[in-house]
Amino acid sequence: MKAVKGYRYLYRRGDQLYFRRRVPLNARAAFDGKEEVQKSLGASNIAEARHLLAIEVATFDKMIADAAGKPVADAVRQIVPGKQASAIEMEEAVRKWLSERVERATNSELAPTNPGDVQQLWDGLQAQVENVKQGIGLGAGQAAITTTWLAEDICAAEGWEIEQGSSQWRQLVRLLGRGQIEANSWLAADLNGDARTLQDTRFAPEQYRLDEQRQVDRSASVPVSMVALLERYLKEREVAPATEKVWRRHIAHFVAFLGHDDAARVRLADVVAWKEKLLDEPTDGGKRKSIRTVRDSYLAVIRSVFSWAAGNGKIAHNPAAGVTVGGKRKPSIRDRGFTDNEAGLILSATLTPPPNRLTPERKLARRWVPWICAYTGARVNEITQLRAEDVKNERGIWTIYITPEAGGVKDGTARTVALHPHLLEQGFHRTIAGKSGPLFYDPALHRGGSEGNPQYKKVGEFLARWVRDVGVDDPNVPPNHGWRHRFKTEARRVGMDAETRDAIQGHTPRTEGEGYGNMPIETIWAAIRKLKRYKIAGP
Repeated sequence: MKAVKGYRYLYRRGDQLYFRRRVPLNARAAFDGKEEVQKSLGASNIAEARHLLAIEVATFDKMIADAAGKPVADAVRQIVPGKQASAIEMEEAVRKWLSERVERATNSELAPTNPGDVQQLWDGLQAQVENVKQGIGLGAGQAAITTTWLAEDICAAEGWEIEQGSSQWRQLVRLLGRGQIEANSWLAADLNGDARTLQDTRFAPEQYRLDEQRQVDRSASVPVSMVALLERYLKEREVAPATEKVWRRHIAHFVAFLGHDDAARVRLADVVAWKEKLLDEPTDGGKRKSIRTVRDSYLAVIRSVFSWAAGNGKIAHNPAAGVTVGGKRKPSIRDRGFTDNEAGLILSATLTPPPNRLTPERKLARRWVPWICAYTGARVNEITQLRAEDVKNERGIWTIYITPEAGGVKDGTARTVALHPHLLEQGFHRTIAGKSGPLFYDPALHRGGSEGNPQYKKVGEFLARWVRDVGVDDPNVPPNHGWRHRFKTEARRVGMDAETRDAIQGHTPRTEGEGYGNMPIETIWAAIRKLKRYKIAGP
């Protein structure tokens, strides 16, 4: 547990904040003999915890004062030195107490059925009114004890430092006394079946509405860091490191564009202006960002974070809701899967001797990753992250296990895929025999880079550059993802059913029913064997 700098008695354990304080020896009897008090504040950020800390400090000090026989006011004055209350803040606090008092009484106290109990409750309400009036009337020496207790409790809850006997204290006591009288008159009317009558306009319904509006205005004026919102959102969602990296970059771009980091100040016009800038500004390569990139990446990040923040009460509303990107869809000039010639060009190149400058792992990746992608339709990084222990023989069927434990899997779900007989004929399983750990990169060469750009992803980028160098340079076909598109085409060509080919590639089931149960490896093996083998001549 680590102390929070600048705050007495405030400590952090993990992401939770705690009140922690040693108990003086002469007061431990009041704390069941404890030497120290530790209590979770149920909050993870200091802005939320400050108010709760003040209450715990006040409660602790009051117990110490009671144990030592000191006036309670001594404890109240220690809450938050220097924090004063304005007249309107005192009125708001008393109005809040009044509504809670009447609600509690309506739900519990006003239920007697015996006439004697009803009369006793009535008499008690009237007696308290007289007692309170005497304590706040002209020339009164001391307020009623119930009024004093209420004033102390409100000071503790709000963190106010108000000296007993001061003019501000008398103002609070008189206001509370009027609130007590108002509450008792309402409860007496309810008890007698009469209509409630308002005696003090400070407790009128319109005053409560003004309190609510002021609270909204105050909340809107409190800065809400977009970076902090993103941190909370990412922690809740547990996104992949690569995704997290992109989201941080987009939030940083938005903050830089605005010139501030306050989500409460963001308006619809700000989001629209940012969208227009994104569409106009060139990328590092000199081209403009595509409509799809702006819509599905940049705007999607802002909209998701703000939607989460609004849904969790961090901001009043989502200023990015409804912001759209117009324009025509980019025309599709060709299929995004490799043609027969392109596939043959890449696979033939895998059989040529690799340059000596490549590491053994890069040589292995160049030789086998394109073939495995061709026969499984997997994402390239799902293969570049493979470990030797992920290649298994299950009941006579050689398989690869694609799992988030090894790196990134888009939907976070592991799956097992059978290896095509052609891969076995080429000796893939024999090539990796005796190896352990990652097959296509060496963890010992890790240079401490970002988790958002792991080694297996760099291997995929290396392969993409190599494919372009081989001669598959059409910008309309992705250099690695082209295998994924081609697999779907080849699977349809041999009559593989949709449910099986989606399971092999890790696509989301089309219906709720398809999501039930597992896809047997025997079924996958039978489907994989249907795929037409690539006839590539060796060097």
